[in-house]
Amino acid sequence: MHHRILPALAWTLGLFYAILSPGSNIPSLPKFPGYDKVIHFSLFFGLVFLWNRVWNTGPKENGFWKKILINYLVFGIFLAIFTEYMQMYVPDRSFDRFDIVANALGGTIGTVIYVYLYKNKSVLV
Repeated sequence: MHHRILPALAWTLGLFYAILSPGSNIPSLPKFPGYDKVIHFSLFFGLVFLWNRVWNTGPKENGFWKKILINYLVFGIFLAIFTEYMQMYVPDRSFDRFDIVANALGGTIGTVIYVYLYKNKSVLV
């Protein structure tokens, strides 16, 4: 478990930095329709996937790991909403309800992929 926590913590800190940095600090990226939604999706996909890896390394008795997955999914959705509201107070950033959808969808798909890989005994989990 300990060797898995560093990537999850690093990703979490990077997510907060990316989402709560002033808009003027964001590097110019190639723009295509919905590019920012892809970024939001990816950030939350990684967040939930990596935190699932941290806590789901021990024995899986009595549905414990399912409870952990649900907790992280709920945490990911809560964080998706919270960070988007926080952007209202960051210079050159704004609230966008579709970013919340992209964030929550990324966390949900991150959980689904984790469960799939776990059930198939992938080395990625």
